[in-house]
Amino acid sequence: MAEGQAPGALWTIGTAMEHVHRIEGYALEQELYRVVFCDETLQIGARPAAEEPRRYPSQSSIDSFLIALRDGYVRATGRRSTIRRNDCEDDRNVWRLHAVDPTLITTDEWRAGEFDSNELMLTGPSWQYIHIQVPEFMVKAIWPDWPEGDDEPAIFHLDAPDYTTPYLELMQQAILQFGLTVLHQEKKEVLSDWFRTQRIDGEPVSKNLADAMATLVRLPSAQRGGAKRMRGPDLRQRE
Repeated sequence: MAEGQAPGALWTIGTAMEHVHRIEGYALEQELYRVVFCDETLQIGARPAAEEPRRYPSQSSIDSFLIALRDGYVRATGRRSTIRRNDCEDDRNVWRLHAVDPTLITTDEWRAGEFDSNELMLTGPSWQYIHIQVPEFMVKAIWPDWPEGDDEPAIFHLDAPDYTTPYLELMQQAILQFGLTVLHQEKKEVLSDWFRTQRIDGEPVSKNLADAMATLVRLPSAQRGGAKRMRGPDLRQRE
């Protein structure tokens, strides 16, 4: 471990980004439900279900985490190389002979380098870091674990209304069919095509009605091409 880093569990940078995305995602869901139900004290799903599928980090979460690294709130180590290949045509594999022991990546290097979120590498003008790790406690100091609840998630339920319509039932069916959530929004065109294959009271769904229902089952932010950025600690607002 590099000099100046506290002992403790180390996360790969990929694991850390997944954690940031998960916590910011649940915070966004909390905000959404509070707006929908007009209740600032509402707590939805205090603990995620154990069988929840893996979430892949959004660009927003990656940027939040990179700002923390660039400003020094999270310190990372990686295996450094300053040796270029002589006959490499692939820019991603220019560097070789990475050190076995990890060294501290400075804030200046984070600012000067280009981070590849797919390959999880930081590459600068004359060096590259691979196998990047961060202390778990530093990440959780900014993005703490979601509060533990009871054995089951504390889900808020509304009483089922006495009145519904075939249109509402079909939209609920679409939500289940495509697994729509705050973090997963299907394309409007795909939803519209599916609605047009359905029937209501024996009649096919028209294109105009299918387009309207496809719009209504998606979040307003999805219509604008992206989710609203959440307000967080000051360090995530600085560049």
